[in-house]
Amino acid sequence: MRLTLIAALAVTALTAAGCTGAAAEADAVDDARDKAEQVSNSMYGTRLTKASDIGHHVADLTGVKVLKVSGTGTGDPGGVRVIVRVSGIAQRSEGLFQGPGQVTADRCFELAFDGRPGEWDNLPPPAPCPDGAPPTFAPWPEAPPLSAARVERALPKVNALPSGRGVEERDVRAALAKLGLHPAIRIETESQSDFAVGVALISGSAPTGKPRCVLARVAPGKTLAWVPSETEARKGCKAHTALGTGR
Repeated sequence: MRLTLIAALAVTALTAAGCTGAAAEADAVDDARDKAEQVSNSMYGTRLTKASDIGHHVADLTGVKVLKVSGTGTGDPGGVRVIVRVSGIAQRSEGLFQGPGQVTADRCFELAFDGRPGEWDNLPPPAPCPDGAPPTFAPWPEAPPLSAARVERALPKVNALPSGRGVEERDVRAALAKLGLHPAIRIETESQSDFAVGVALISGSAPTGKPRCVLARVAPGKTLAWVPSETEARKGCKAHTALGTGR
């Protein structure tokens, strides 16, 4: 009887440890899906048409690895396809036979571009991670200087949005996409519930002495874009910085 009880307890402990690991793995996979959705949102409404520009632009996003680019342009049959790999991360709680730790799940997804805006919060379909060397991209050519005034004119005004809606990140993304910015210019947005959207435009190839960062914030009754001060610049050219400023 005692041996049976010990065996039962051992099985229970092993099962619990397995469940803990499986739960952490599932959380890591969910995190990878969330990151793939963020990548899709980052390209929402893009006006880029060349496969090389699209692939390069996606490759510049943080935490994304471009593994394959197919097609030549968005106007061709099949459009442009980009397979990316993202890493989902989750924390594993302490179990009977293992300590706490980090679980990583690498997953690949396929982004499709056919010249249409696409859908917001759309999870791209999973894809097999291709073998072979990933594509490489030459440095971007020099981009035109960033203009805070031009960005501010393009951004939506809250009272111009459909009735009953707050400040929506997808509206901000769509407005910026219409500017047809140089593909080297990366756009970062962050939503603060329905109250505001912070924006950062980052150009690593701007002319020497010209702004490489423009911050903006769209909030009820006030849309503003500006070149960050030295104090703001020390915090990094990030959408979160635009949300936290007192302007």
